[in-house]
Amino acid sequence: MPPKKQKDDGAQNNAAKITMLDFEAKRLQMRIVEEQMRADRSKTQEMQLQQKYLSMDKDFKGEKEKLFNISTDMNRQYKQMQDELLKDINELNATVKEKDEVIKTKEQQITDYRANYEEKLKKKDQDIAELRKKIDDMSLEFADMLKETLNKMQERIELAQWDNNSDNQVMRNFKEASGFGN
Repeated sequence: MPPKKQKDDGAQNNAAKITMLDFEAKRLQMRIVEEQMRADRSKTQEMQLQQKYLSMDKDFKGEKEKLFNISTDMNRQYKQMQDELLKDINELNATVKEKDEVIKTKEQQITDYRANYEEKLKKKDQDIAELRKKIDDMSLEFADMLKETLNKMQERIELAQWDNNSDNQVMRNFKEASGFGN
């Protein structure tokens, strides 16, 4: 009977192996379920991350487009301001040139007026000098005429022969007063 014992031991071994294999199969099934749950969670997280990535990419593209539009608008405003400033500068330069021309014209007019004034002043000075010379000449002629008249009066008085001392005295006084003493 010893061989039966071997059969019992082999059957027991087989039953233990089956139980062990059964236990191992359940453990592996549980592990498969856990791995499947983990895979599902990973897949859910991956999908969430994918959605988040797509949303962020969409936001990024929107921000990029917004930034491009702002940059384009700022460039347009800058160029417009630059054009306006250049226009203002050109207008101001033209105004400066016009004012410079007006100043040059006014300076020329002032120079012309000054030259004309100085010419008139010289002419007036010449006229005054000529008139003074005429006055001096006329004064000399008048003095000569007075002297001549005085001399003629003296001759007539002497001819009339006035003996009166008072008349001679009057004549001397008249000569002294007129400044025409001999």
